[in-house]
Amino acid sequence: MATMLAIETSADACSIALLREGEMLERHEILPKSHTQHILPMVDALLADAGVQLRQLDGIAFGRGPGSFTGLRVCASVVQGLALAADLPCIPVSSLQALAQTALSRWQMREGDEIACCIDARMDEIYWSRYRVGNGAVEVLDEEHLSAPEAVVIGENVRFIVGSGLNYADRLVGLRGTQDADLLARASAVAEIGAHELSAGRVVSAEQALPLYLRDNVAWR
Repeated sequence: MATMLAIETSADACSIALLREGEMLERHEILPKSHTQHILPMVDALLADAGVQLRQLDGIAFGRGPGSFTGLRVCASVVQGLALAADLPCIPVSSLQALAQTALSRWQMREGDEIACCIDARMDEIYWSRYRVGNGAVEVLDEEHLSAPEAVVIGENVRFIVGSGLNYADRLVGLRGTQDADLLARASAVAEIGAHELSAGRVVSAEQALPLYLRDNVAWR
C-alpha cells in the first residue's frame, strides 16, 4: 500500500492527512486566512508523530481547487516545495470531489446516491458539480462549473447537498434532501481519492502541481 501525504486548504480549514498501510492520520483545523503560518508546521508535526520522513512517501496528493484563491496558492506552493525537495510525484484532486468524499464519510449513503457539491465562489457565483456513490467512493457525474446560483443544476436524484454555496439557498432551484452549508473538504478525503489516482498512474511533476481556479480573470498577487 502507498504511503501518501495529503493537503487541502481550499477553504477555511487547514487540513493534512497521512495515509500509510491503510491507516489514516489527520490534522484538521479551522484557521481562516492563516494557512501560510500553519500548514508547514502541521505537516512537520504529522510526519514526526508518524515517524515518517518526506522521502519515504510515495506521493503528495493535494486539493487543486476550485476554492479560495489564497488557499489554493498556498497549497500548491507548499506541495511544489515538498515534492521538489524529495523528488516525489504529485496527485491533483478536485476539492469538490474531496468535499463529496467527505460527505460520504459523514453520512450513511447507498450505492447510487447522488451528492451535489457547491462552494461560494464570491462575485455572486458558485463552483459546483455532482457525484454518485459507487463501490464505497464518489464517481464524477459532471465537470466542474462556475455559474450564477440560479444556473446550478441539482438534479432529480440528488439526496445530499453540501458546501458554502448553500448560502445562496433562496436562489438555488430544486433544493432537497440532506443539506450542510458548513461541511468542508478534508485532507483524508483527498488522500482516499489520491491513492486511487496514484495506483492508476495519474500523477504530475512538482512543476505541474498547479491550482484550478475556473475563473480566469483573477490575477495572482
